[in-house]
Amino acid sequence: MAKAIERIEREIGVLEQTIAELAEEFYNIYSRYLTALGKVMRQQLILATYHLCTQSYPEEFLSLSFNQRQKLQQTIKELADRTAQELSVKVNSPMEAKPKILTINELEISELRELIEESIAEIEQQESSEEKPFSESESEEIHAEATTEKPNTNITNPEALLQWQERLENAIAKTLQKLSRDSNLKLQQAGLLPKKLPEPVLEAAAKVEAAAETMPGPPNLLNLVIETESDRESQSSTVTHLVTIHLRLSEIEFPDSTLTSLRQQIRNLSVRLHTTRREYQKKQREKAVAEAELAWRASWFDE
Repeated sequence: MAKAIERIEREIGVLEQTIAELAEEFYNIYSRYLTALGKVMRQQLILATYHLCTQSYPEEFLSLSFNQRQKLQQTIKELADRTAQELSVKVNSPMEAKPKILTINELEISELRELIEESIAEIEQQESSEEKPFSESESEEIHAEATTEKPNTNITNPEALLQWQERLENAIAKTLQKLSRDSNLKLQQAGLLPKKLPEPVLEAAAKVEAAAETMPGPPNLLNLVIETESDRESQSSTVTHLVTIHLRLSEIEFPDSTLTSLRQQIRNLSVRLHTTRREYQKKQREKAVAEAELAWRASWFDE
């Protein structure tokens, strides 16, 4: 029985090495993917803004002065550049051994307080970090920076690697939502989008699911029909047709061969990870059963 346990442990060791190698591959692919995503996202945001200004709201755009148009264009470019920089992954030296801290790399994203607090808790628990928790902000948006190491060869647990990937994918989605919302606010401030629309409407427009979209149009734009109550006494309502920026990961990836290739590589790695995870769980179960059987025999005495 002891030899069986040793054999299972060796098999688990091989799987753990495979997981560590997958972690390294995941990090390298995501580093390239996020850099490419930032560049293409910038192009797609500018193109979507161009369509919105020239096709959806041409009269409003023409009513702006030359300086106002330039200012709006510059603002959109700055938003895109800043977000692209946030998406860039800074690769740390693999020689810097760190505990198993699995989270995202320097993405400044709003509405990620829970994720950030979890990251801080992990750091404090595993290496007595001297970093202080991020303070509460009274501003409208939450901006925070989570700086952590990449998954490295110390990572041998498939669940931890899956968690790292899920958090990173969630961070990407949140980044696109935030950029869509910020772009719409700038367009509203410039006079392109209706001033009377409250910010929560623009917030919702940035988060609406793709399945809810029924009107075809240029990529990364969302057509909305909003009904607002204008007179409570007469129970009349006003219908407003609204076109907003709505960046979608699928529409950003689709026209770019580099992004589609990298996304396919990520899918392939995910398949390998899930296969390894199932085998790892199976071996852990076998080990637990073998150890339980050995423990039973060690403590059993037949009187």
